Amino acid sequence: MIYFKILKRSLLFLALSSLFIASCSDIFSTNEEPPELELPSRLTTFVEEEFTQAIIVDDPQGLEVEVTVNGLPEWLTFSPNENQLRGVPSETDAGLYQLEVEADNGTRFVTADLLIRVYRSDDELALQSKLNNAVNTTTSDLDGISIAIIDRNGDTFQAFNGTSGSGFGRSYIDQSSKFRIASITKPMTTAMILKLVEDGQLNLDGYVEEYYETELPNADSITIRQLLSHTGGVFDHLNSSSFWTDPSFSSTKVWTAEELIEFAVRNGGEFPPGESYKYSNTGFVVLGAIVEEITGMDLEDAYEKLLFEPMELSSTLYDNFSTESNTIPNLALNSRTYEYHLTAVGSAGAIAATPEDVARAGRYLYGGHYLSTELTEKLSDNIGESVGGADYGLGTRIWETGGIHHYGHTGGLMDYQSILMYIPEADITIAMHTHDSNSNWFTLVDDIFAYAVQNFSDELAKPEPFIHGAEPRDEIILDDAANFN
Repeated sequence: MIYFKILKRSLLFLALSSLFIASCSDIFSTNEEPPELELPSRLTTFVEEEFTQAIIVDDPQGLEVEVTVNGLPEWLTFSPNENQLRGVPSETDAGLYQLEVEADNGTRFVTADLLIRVYRSDDELALQSKLNNAVNTTTSDLDGISIAIIDRNGDTFQAFNGTSGSGFGRSYIDQSSKFRIASITKPMTTAMILKLVEDGQLNLDGYVEEYYETELPNADSITIRQLLSHTGGVFDHLNSSSFWTDPSFSSTKVWTAEELIEFAVRNGGEFPPGESYKYSNTGFVVLGAIVEEITGMDLEDAYEKLLFEPMELSSTLYDNFSTESNTIPNLALNSRTYEYHLTAVGSAGAIAATPEDVARAGRYLYGGHYLSTELTEKLSDNIGESVGGADYGLGTRIWETGGIHHYGHTGGLMDYQSILMYIPEADITIAMHTHDSNSNWFTLVDDIFAYAVQNFSDELAKPEPFIHGAEPRDEIILDDAANFN
C-alpha cells in the first residue's frame, strides 16, 4: 500500500512539475531533493514506562517540512510542533506496532516505517531474543511465527518473528495476528462436550444414536468417549481422496455436517468401536452436530456461549464464512489461506485465533479452570495407547519430551502449523503458530519447549537431552488437497 502510494504521488508530481518547470524554469530547479528523515527502524520500550522519540528532519533546499505519523496506537501521540512521539503503554498495550512516518516539503516527500515493540518484562524481551535466534538457526526460511507462553502465575509472554502476506501487501506478524489453528480446534470442541457432560446433558459412555439421529455405521455402539479419543472406528472424510475428488466438491462449497458425515456412512466403519485407534476428523464433526442438537444453538453460537465467552477469548472465531472476498481480519496469510471453505472441516478444525487466546484456552481447559477436577483429569487418560494406537486422550495428544510429561494438540492445514502444549507439573501453557509450512517446525517447537521449561518454571529440572524427531509429537496425515492433522 505504501509503495503504491509513493508511486502514484511521485508520478503525479513528476507530471505536474514537468509542466510547471517548462513555463517557469527560472524559478525552480529540476534537481530538488526530498527531505532527509533521521529515524531508527526499530525501537523498544516497556509497559508503564514513558516512551519518547524525536523525529529529526532536514531539507536540503531549506524548505519547511511537514511531518505526519500514520498508524498511531491509542497509547501514543505525536506532536507536530516538536516532531516528538510520546506515550506510556499499559499492560494491555504490550506488543508490536508498525507506524509510517512521512516528511513532505511541499514538492517532494519521503516515508519510513517505524516498528515499536512494547514488552511486558525483561523475561518477554529474552523470549523474543530466543525466538529470533531459534528461527535464524533452525527455520531461517520461515515466513512468520507467533508464540505465547502463560506461566503458573497467569502472566503472559509473547514473541513474534517475520511477516504475513505477499508482495506489496506484506505486514509484520504482531499480537493481533490470527492463525488457522486447525486441529487445536479439537480440544476446544472437547471442552464443550465435557461441559455438557458436567451439566448432566451428556454421558461420556452414552451412544451416538441417543443424542443425534444418523445413519453413521455403529451409531448404536459408538460412545461419546470413543469419538473424543478416535477409537470409534469412524471413517475420516478429510484424509480420504474420495472427499477431495467428489463431484460435489468445490473450493467455495459450504458443507453441512450431514453432508460430511455421509462420507462415513458410504464408506462404512473402520473397525468395531473401542477395539483400535484411527484418527477421525469426521468423528469430531459428529461431536459438533451433537452439540448443536443438545444446545439448540448453531455451532458458531455454541462456541461463543459455551467456550469463547467463559474463557475470555476475544480474538478467536469459528470460521464458517470466510472466502477470498469475505476475509478474516488480521489473519496471517499464505497462498492457500482461502483454498477451500472451512465448513469442510467444521468442529474438527475451523477455528482461527491469536496464540495468546490459544494459550489462554489451554490454561483454562488443562489447568482446571473450566471443568471439574475429575473431568480435567480424564482429558489426559491415554485411551489411544491402551488399544495399541497413538498416545491420545480425550481430544488431547499426550507427549513426553526430555523427561517432561505434557499434553495438548497439534494442527496443520493449508500450510498453517500450530501446537498447544500444557505442562501440568509446572502449570505452563505454550502456543506456537505459523502460516508457513516448514520441515524443521517440530525441531523449533522442541527448542522453544526446552527454553520455556528452563526459564518459566521455578520447580522443574531442566529437560534431559533429547534427539529432535526421536519422539515425534504428531502423526503426519496427508491427502490430495490438504495437510490436516
